[in-house]
Amino acid sequence: MVDERDVIKRIGGLRPAHRPTGQHLHRPLLLLWAVAQAVHGRPREQPWSVVREAVAPLLKAFAGASGSGQDVLHPFWVLQKDNLWEVASAAELAATSQGRLPELSAVQKANPLAGLPKQDYDRLSEDMELAAWVVSTLLIRFFTPMPPLLLEGLGLKELVAGQAATGLRPVPGEPYRYRVAIAEVYGGNRVLGITPLADGILSVYSDDKGPYADQRLPEMDWIAYTGDGLSGDQTLKAGNRNMAEYQEQEKALRYWHKPYKGHWTFETWVVIVQRRKRWGRGQDGLLRREFVWVLAPVPSPIRETWPSEVIEALSEDDKQLHDDTVDVIPVEVHSAAQPKPISPREKYKQLTAAARRTAAGRTHQSKLTRVERYLRSPAAREAVILRSEGRCENPSCLGHPLERTDAGAPILDVDHVKDLARGGPDVPEAMIALCPNCHALKTRGKDRGELQKKLLAVARTRHRGFMQEAMRSE
Repeated sequence: MVDERDVIKRIGGLRPAHRPTGQHLHRPLLLLWAVAQAVHGRPREQPWSVVREAVAPLLKAFAGASGSGQDVLHPFWVLQKDNLWEVASAAELAATSQGRLPELSAVQKANPLAGLPKQDYDRLSEDMELAAWVVSTLLIRFFTPMPPLLLEGLGLKELVAGQAATGLRPVPGEPYRYRVAIAEVYGGNRVLGITPLADGILSVYSDDKGPYADQRLPEMDWIAYTGDGLSGDQTLKAGNRNMAEYQEQEKALRYWHKPYKGHWTFETWVVIVQRRKRWGRGQDGLLRREFVWVLAPVPSPIRETWPSEVIEALSEDDKQLHDDTVDVIPVEVHSAAQPKPISPREKYKQLTAAARRTAAGRTHQSKLTRVERYLRSPAAREAVILRSEGRCENPSCLGHPLERTDAGAPILDVDHVKDLARGGPDVPEAMIALCPNCHALKTRGKDRGELQKKLLAVARTRHRGFMQEAMRSE
């Protein structure tokens, strides 16, 4: 009997052509109809005339087709190439087609039998769990959001019980020690960070000890996921191209996460609510421009289950790239491009202007706006680090204000004096650079209220001094 993984892999390989109005859904619809025949114990092979009569109304109702015989002929013939459909006497009809579809009149005259391959039919007619997996996969990949009455029209409502996502595998929470173990069960690439499983649904993988700077956004459960490409500027190809397509189509994908010293887990379904570009360091240690995909967790791939804040974010997303590398140019990149050196005060002034432009453009206080405030803060944050001159800006710091990392960078956290979530302005004069100890005191200390007042005064004073020196040097 055919292996279930082989069935899912062939379905995952189904790639309908794209049209200006969306995907060409003729083959997925015919395949769903064929699976329904197996589920209900109807004959595996049925004549062309029966298939045409049953499938034509489905194509008209759910695929935007006219419902003509020619509309049915295309999937009836082409689905054979996906090894998911068989047409009896196909060789005789093909001999008259000259490599294209056979003439409709020839098919009508021959009225050939057609249906699922026998091994697939036998397995699906006996294994309702696999049948539900197959149907759910086709629905999620090609019919999201699901058209009303689709399941009723196909006779599959009882099989999926109104919840297409429950038939899918893997289910959220499944743990695996290694990537290879995931691939052995569900197929897919064993190394790439953005890649589909065998069922054709995209997955992204995030390893806390991996080479990418993925992160949970502060005070949120949303994820800033770094794009595909280890070194050099990232481009919109390979995994990044797939991500852009999922963003455009507002489709859910799987998010796998591996915590430090933990196992890989299918943690949640996510949707892409924004695409940005930032400066980062590649595996070669050099600065590069990299994509950041903002991922919002959702309970399932079914749109009707998504939280209102996610739906709102999707409606706000213009599906365009938001480039944060223009206003904020790292010093080493700027130095290479500009032969004339720029003073720290002048650089501070430029970064402050960029931060003000960003802050001025924010009015609507949605969750996506909070994401933007965090991801578009590099200008303000870099300005504050520059202003700190490498030391904690708390004048009462008793920790290690001058401590450095192995790379020689200051160990400083840039924070809003008034918390970002509470509306703190996203400009340098309202932000402060603190060592980890002072950051904890400012955030959780019992005297944090008084400390915050002191830090705000320090930030404003130092900001004013830097700006005045920059203007004097002009």
